Amino acid sequence: MNTRVFTSWLLIICPIAMMVVFIVLEPLVIGEIDESLAVRERALATLETFSDNEVPGYFVNILGVVFMLGTISGLALLGKSLDGNGAALGTVSSLIFTAVLAIPVIALGLSLSAGEIFAEGYTDTAVSVELMAESTFMGFPIFLGLGYILLGLGLLLEKGTLPIVLTGLLLLAGVVMLPGILLDPGFGFLVFAISMLVVVASGVFLLRRSD
Repeated sequence: MNTRVFTSWLLIICPIAMMVVFIVLEPLVIGEIDESLAVRERALATLETFSDNEVPGYFVNILGVVFMLGTISGLALLGKSLDGNGAALGTVSSLIFTAVLAIPVIALGLSLSAGEIFAEGYTDTAVSVELMAESTFMGFPIFLGLGYILLGLGLLLEKGTLPIVLTGLLLLAGVVMLPGILLDPGFGFLVFAISMLVVVASGVFLLRRSD
């Protein structure tokens, strides 16, 4: 399996699996949290829900993050693979995606720590740590969007790696995601979900492309 095929499979499998885990599996296994709650109350509800389903919740969260890491790694490999006119932008996008990998890892670690602290009865401390875990993701759409923009521009300059429609959609998703925290959460998630469809389509095209 060469790098192109490996990258293609990462871009196909991981985004689909990630969305299935977080949209379907997580609510079924762990339960849903009322998003209308105030920030601290929502964090407390998250901890209480997780404590009731600790073992399955543990594996679901790790599985979702693994697929998220696979998706971002695929984007980083795609950026690094550019070797023509878009090589410089592709390399920078790859570095940004690599840095973005740290965000879900840190957030997961904090969230799991919060669960352990909550189980020991230190509720206030656990809520604070859970809020830190959620806050870690605040920069995620900004830097993911920046990576999309640079990768999209690199692909436009490269020509032929991906169809111009997919490249344009990736670039557009990056521009929309860049405001990050200013977006309505529902709209932000919709943009993220659409970008994942573009990523999957890109993976399919790369897989079918003959070098």
